[in-house]
Amino acid sequence: METEYAWDVFIPGEDLPRRVTTDYIVTDGELISVDGRNLLVQRVDLPDDGDGNVVPLVYVDAPHEPAP
Repeated sequence: METEYAWDVFIPGEDLPRRVTTDYIVTDGELISVDGRNLLVQRVDLPDDGDGNVVPLVYVDAPHEPAP
């Protein structure tokens, strides 16, 4: 059985986060795919809501590519 992790991903310019599931733990500085777009993870926050059902918040930006 494969483990799935849920994330609420905040994309610049959008009002609400998108719920994304992965089979790995997301960390700062890596890419995450949202609707076929690869986005760079800037920050991952673990909110403390007190009930134990925490969905981490992921803040992303477009990946920076070197100039040609």
